[in-house]
Amino acid sequence: MYFLSPGLKYHNPTDFASLALGLILGTAALPHVLIRYYTVPTPADARKSTVVAIGAIGVFYILTLFLGLGANYFRTYDVTNQNLSAPLLANFIGGEVFFSLISSIAFATILGTVSGLIMAAAGAIAHDIYTEYLGKERSDATILRISKITAVGVGILAIALGIVAKGQNVAFLVGLAFAIAASANLPALLCTIYWKGAKERGIVAGIWTGLASSILLILLSPTVMGAAAIFPLENPGIVSIPLSLAVTIILSLTDKKPRS
Repeated sequence: MYFLSPGLKYHNPTDFASLALGLILGTAALPHVLIRYYTVPTPADARKSTVVAIGAIGVFYILTLFLGLGANYFRTYDVTNQNLSAPLLANFIGGEVFFSLISSIAFATILGTVSGLIMAAAGAIAHDIYTEYLGKERSDATILRISKITAVGVGILAIALGIVAKGQNVAFLVGLAFAIAASANLPALLCTIYWKGAKERGIVAGIWTGLASSILLILLSPTVMGAAAIFPLENPGIVSIPLSLAVTIILSLTDKKPRS
């Protein structure tokens, strides 16, 4: 059956496995989940909120399999713009009414995602980096001002990157973003929550290792360098995620200081 045959993007099983690893593990490291730890009053509510978020995201991931299968089976995709596969499938099934409904939901989802990312970035820089790590002034007015500056700065940076990536496959770019998130955030998150032996030095080093290695491998991959690529895979997750986890564990084990 032609609609179950391999796609045109990935022919290397290792590359496809790297993409899948990044998508699966990256979900747990996105602000959609992380921000729920800071918006609830008690730890019990945080766990409940996180379970609800992961469940909803899991259902969405399952549905994407059917969307892709349907678009491939009914040949509703546009080879010139693969980002329109889902809306075109909606138009084929339910006409213009269903098409407009799916398009409006997609637009609202984009706005929600962008706002969540900006809030997470503003909170992290204003609270975690500015006040905690740098030890600067802790007044509410100062933190609010730093948050606003961060929100504007992140928004401008996102717009600039969007202009640069104009015409690119959104799903492919999401896969790269998920790989970076999984590499930088997930090992630190897992070790902090589930391992009492995790130390600050190991966690910080793991975050920087995952962030730097994932971005570097993307720059050296065929995605950026084409046929002259040094790193053979288009998605770095299968290398950068274990590397970040290994650095976190090794430096935590070798750090003799008590956990703060």
